[in-house]
Amino acid sequence: MRSPSRSATLLASTSLCLLIAAGSAAAAPAAAADGAGVAAADDGSHVKIDPENADYGVRVQELVITAPSAAVSAAPVKASLEATQPQSIIDRKAIDQFVPVTADYTQIVNLSPSVSGTSFNGPGLGEAKTVLRGFQDGEYNITYDGIPWGDANGPTHHSTSFFPSSTIGAVVVDRGPGEASQLGVASFGGSVNLFSPEVSDDRGGSQSLTVGSWNTYMAVTKLNTGDIAQLNDAHALFNFQELKTDGYLTNSGAKAYNQLVRAVFPLWDSWKLTVLGTWNYTRVYTNDNSGATLAQVALYGKNFGLTEDPSQPTYYKYNVVKKHTYFNYAKLTGDVTPTLKLEDTVYSYYYKNDTESALDPTLSPTDIANKTGLAITQAPGGKPVANGHVPGYTKLNVYKIYGDILHLNQELPWGVLKAGLWLEKADTGPRARYDYDATLGRGRNGYTVDYRQKVVAGVPQFLEYLQYSGWKQYEPFVDFEWKPTSKLTLTPGIKYLHERITVDADVNQKSRQPYHDGKLFTKTMYFMTANYKVRDNLAVYAQYATGFLAPDISVTQVVNPNLNDLKPQESKNYQAGVVYHGGKLTIDADVYDIDFKNKLQTVTVATETVNFNLGGAKYKGIEGAVTYAATPNIFLFANGSLNSAKAQGANTTIAGAPIVITGGKQIAKAPKSTAALGVLFTDEHWSVSLSDKYTGEQWAAEGEPDAYHISGYHSADLSVVYKFDRYRLEAAVYNLFDSQKFTAIKPGKTVPYDQYYFQPERNFQVSAKANF
Repeated sequence: MRSPSRSATLLASTSLCLLIAAGSAAAAPAAAADGAGVAAADDGSHVKIDPENADYGVRVQELVITAPSAAVSAAPVKASLEATQPQSIIDRKAIDQFVPVTADYTQIVNLSPSVSGTSFNGPGLGEAKTVLRGFQDGEYNITYDGIPWGDANGPTHHSTSFFPSSTIGAVVVDRGPGEASQLGVASFGGSVNLFSPEVSDDRGGSQSLTVGSWNTYMAVTKLNTGDIAQLNDAHALFNFQELKTDGYLTNSGAKAYNQLVRAVFPLWDSWKLTVLGTWNYTRVYTNDNSGATLAQVALYGKNFGLTEDPSQPTYYKYNVVKKHTYFNYAKLTGDVTPTLKLEDTVYSYYYKNDTESALDPTLSPTDIANKTGLAITQAPGGKPVANGHVPGYTKLNVYKIYGDILHLNQELPWGVLKAGLWLEKADTGPRARYDYDATLGRGRNGYTVDYRQKVVAGVPQFLEYLQYSGWKQYEPFVDFEWKPTSKLTLTPGIKYLHERITVDADVNQKSRQPYHDGKLFTKTMYFMTANYKVRDNLAVYAQYATGFLAPDISVTQVVNPNLNDLKPQESKNYQAGVVYHGGKLTIDADVYDIDFKNKLQTVTVATETVNFNLGGAKYKGIEGAVTYAATPNIFLFANGSLNSAKAQGANTTIAGAPIVITGGKQIAKAPKSTAALGVLFTDEHWSVSLSDKYTGEQWAAEGEPDAYHISGYHSADLSVVYKFDRYRLEAAVYNLFDSQKFTAIKPGKTVPYDQYYFQPERNFQVSAKANF
């Protein structure tokens, strides 16, 4: 397999030629058109693949929407009449109309109610995080084709590292733990479910080119083999993406290459094998702790990222992050008997982060000369970097995760019994960080090390940590989908969690002490959902579910870790909602109440950061989405949420120090509301949309302090698409009204060192696509 960078370089040199050639190429039957991507099935009961638009398809088995209508088809977000919890389905048609071509999944899910987040370097041009009902990244699951994925040192995610926009065919945001068969280690916050692009039965492909603000360039090549008779009608999709940009933030250029192949092999009768592999490489100039202080904003502007000044820790050549990843699976499906269906998926994924970073981008030249802010890390008698030299470090993080997911569905006269087993193993290491003199950089003999850490017997003063860790887990689960009447479906379920985390570190992170230990977590979880069809196009649902999140290895990164006192974070979820699909109107709405306990919090006691059990929190709110067909060609849509996420408070003593957390306040980084409003015009050739997303007020620190209040902010987007023959042209303006409010604050060691993050300025993208 050719490396991503080499293949992407080849793609860059040929993409324009392919686009021109596509115009004169003979279109493969049924593969040339470029339309809505989903169409009503012959019986009018499901959304299915439209073979003429397989580039936009979604799997029938995975996304089912009954009673299709013009409003349902046009809705940016929609819910299924089969839903048993609040959800937002975002198909490829909506992604192409409302989301920047360069975007990653964080911008896609922003179409949903209760979801917020900002990409500070531009859409898909730097890592971004999503907040879901006040739950932070790492407190909800993300899956790809049903496989949960995330970091091995905690279930957080890197938005640009695995699945760029062209590798996503559809997204379903499940705002709840789901049923027992919904997998992931952080189910209490919900799940963001990504689906790969569909593989067409017909031969064809497409070539697209995109240019945009900040010298952004992206090319995507898609090739469908169609059915290959010599391989029993096997068919495959090849997808190649290349991205280059200078980025919105100064001196924060990035490049990214992705290769994906998805192939379906019919075997015999109903049995088939689906295989997928995706390989990704990214390089971006950014500090490991990026963000601008208000002093830096005053000097350089809101788009300050890095500089070209070697005397500054913000010099771009001191700050570069390179990541290599892959994600592979093989899925076998078929009928064991006429009533017993099997699905078994074997998967693995890999992540390597190789970072060079200045120690602290908030330090001024005076700070460095005086070693302000560095004294606590300098060892008596040590040899820290010389006055005026910039302290830096290298960071390495490597992990590989393997797993298997088995589903067995047995049809019975009175329902369907759904059972399965999830097995997973994670190996992390090495995770290491070494201090060096960034000013002197890498020489012929390697890095010039910097002896600035505290003296610890047997540990080099330039080594901050060297750690190996991992986990092993298994989860058996059972759901019983019972239909006591033709209108009512009741689904009780049970799942058992068995997870052991281990840390094997001679130099543990933060403590720099040896640590070799592990902890077993077990938990039985219970689920109950109900869906009642009032009419063919109107359904109500209710859910009770328990959720969980086992502590990750960061809880061991203190001087005296005590795993015996740790408990999984747990929740009880109560939700109810309604879904209506009319000819001109589609509505879904819900209310939720989540009782959360064992919420971990960090505080500093005697210069040591420790974890303690906050006790609990209460999440509750109301959500809704509506689309109305004003005419056959004009659609109005809106969605919104009111989200309360309040800590219950704690009053305890740790290491002799009193810890008081005031209850009844909105949890930090949890917006109190979201709203979206827009209009879509579409006909045979044109699609024009204008939409606005509002994120409500929030606070960057616990207790709602005025100094860390973040007011609500808007972002409006305008997109114009023209389609003719085999071609698609698009021009879009994002953040149309140029709102540049700060949307996040990271508290520093003192207020002058707080870091601020702003909305990117108004920006544009222009795209051209040809099918062949």
